[in-house]
Amino acid sequence: MMSRFRQATFIGVVIGLLIALLIALMRSEKMRRQLSKRLEELWNARPSSERLKQAAQQAATKMRETGSALGELVQQSGSRVKQLRQEDVSTAGPSAPELEPREQTRSTTPDEEREI
Repeated sequence: MMSRFRQATFIGVVIGLLIALLIALMRSEKMRRQLSKRLEELWNARPSSERLKQAAQQAATKMRETGSALGELVQQSGSRVKQLRQEDVSTAGPSAPELEPREQTRSTTPDEEREI
């Protein structure tokens, strides 16, 4: 047999544990409701399929415009390089391979050959 003090302590601990369990369950229920409410708010805040479609179309249009502009820049750069190359060739004068055939076809006298 238990003493009255131990019996009262045991009953007090059991009652305390039950109260703590009820409070924890109430809190978790409240938290579940809050979480459920938050998730519902987030779900309702997501963009509609129409808004998503519109944003995708705008992005695609912007990509096409950027691609066209980039293509034009590449074309302009290619033309400029070609122009600069032609200008460089025209200011450099005749190249060495062009000179050799002329020298071979030219007739030289024996005196000229000694000078060379």
